[in-house]
Formats: sequence, structure tokens, C-alpha cells
Amino acid sequence: MDLRLLVVDDEAQILELLDLTLTLHGFAVVTASSGPDALQAATAAPFDVIVLDVLMTPWDGFETVRRLHGALGDRLPPVVFLSGLSRASAPLPPVVAEYLVKPFRPSQLVEAIGRVARGARRN
Repeated sequence: MDLRLLVVDDEAQILELLDLTLTLHGFAVVTASSGPDALQAATAAPFDVIVLDVLMTPWDGFETVRRLHGALGDRLPPVVFLSGLSRASAPLPPVVAEYLVKPFRPSQLVEAIGRVARGARRN
């Protein structure tokens, strides 16, 4: 799968692990360590899927999605949320296509990204 991913997590070790895992699965990965960094990256280049941690600072995943949507509108790619919480504390924005609870297997993330990307291409 030749997909460009923006992967966002404020924990450096997790971000590095996600980068390595997804690169080994053939994805082109760009990383960001915060919501503001993600906004900057997403407005500079197009992505097929955004993989986004929910619990981050200074913006959580919900605020990051809100700001990304404000900047990109309909060009905002589908989002895969990653969270240590078993359920979202707020309703998921429509652009959030998958919600994975940590810990998850790398294969689960790869499968979720594939499903999201296939769904986006149909629309």
C-alpha cells in the first residue's frame, strides 16, 4: 500500500515505534509530536490517513482534528484515533474513521489504516 501517513503522538518512544512499524509495512510516514506540529505538516503536504493520539498536549486529539478541519476542510483525510481510554469521552468527529485502544497489535493498526484508506477512496 503506497499511502502517505501523518502520525501524531506526544510521547517520543511511541512515535518512534509507530514510525518504525508503519515504515516497515511500506507506508510513507511523516511524524509530528503535537497538534500544532500536525497542523503545520498537514497544511504543507497532503496525506492519505492521519494516525492521531487522543491524549496529548497542548491540544488533545479532538482539538487537533477540529483545527485540522478548520484549515483543510474537505481535504482533511480520514483519522485513526489511538487512545489509552477504552471509550471516547466525547462524540467522535465524523472524520474519525477508526478508534484503537492501546495497547494494540501493529497488525491491528495496519488493518485499520487499510480499511480507512479503502473507504476514503470510495468516497
